[in-house]
Amino acid sequence: MKVKTPTDRSSSVGRFLVTVLVIVVILLVTLFFAVRTRGFQELIEARIETQLGIHVTAERMRIGWPYALVLEDVSTDDFSDGGINAGFAAQEIRLGPSLHARYRIFIRRGHLRLTATDTNGWEPTCFSRLGEWPYGELSDLTHMTAFANGHMDLEVSASRIEWVDGSGSITASAHGISYRVTPVRLPGRRMQYHALALDSMTRPGAERLSDVDREWLSSETIAYVELVDEQDKETVQP
Repeated sequence: MKVKTPTDRSSSVGRFLVTVLVIVVILLVTLFFAVRTRGFQELIEARIETQLGIHVTAERMRIGWPYALVLEDVSTDDFSDGGINAGFAAQEIRLGPSLHARYRIFIRRGHLRLTATDTNGWEPTCFSRLGEWPYGELSDLTHMTAFANGHMDLEVSASRIEWVDGSGSITASAHGISYRVTPVRLPGRRMQYHALALDSMTRPGAERLSDVDREWLSSETIAYVELVDEQDKETVQP
């Protein structure tokens, strides 16, 4: 009977790791090319539509560092900068793994337009909770977004939101939005860290906030623990 020596075992482990590495490289290369095909892109767009309930189109898709799926020039149907239709667009959306949560979503230069409905709701329906944001506290984002479960690391950069009433007039807007929410672990407790920065927000009634810088913590049982709260407030003249 042949007895394996430590050298034999090391060689076996080495061959196994090399095999795994080769398989991973093949999968990565395959996905790198597959993501550029229209068939793959339609698969991703259909998946997003299933989750959000609204059709989304991306002009391009690619694999970006550190191994994230990158969607470029994303928009919903019939959405334009100067229009009044509900929907959203983004220069770039990144979907990938996260060190702090199950996955990470990064949105660069997003533009969301919410329009009021006849039933006192907002469209797109998937973002309807944000319809009340300009009427309340900025920290209400805690319960207006679906990230309190700690499964997602979300970051929004250089983005804006418009609120449009039934007549097609913009009643509120927020510009230069940077928002980050990520799970954090504290002694004996799991919470979410929120960081919000706004260049400006014009609320219904002409109140204007500018240079907003706010940070807070939240959990399933604690809605708001303030860390930083800085902002300027003024009234916009008609």
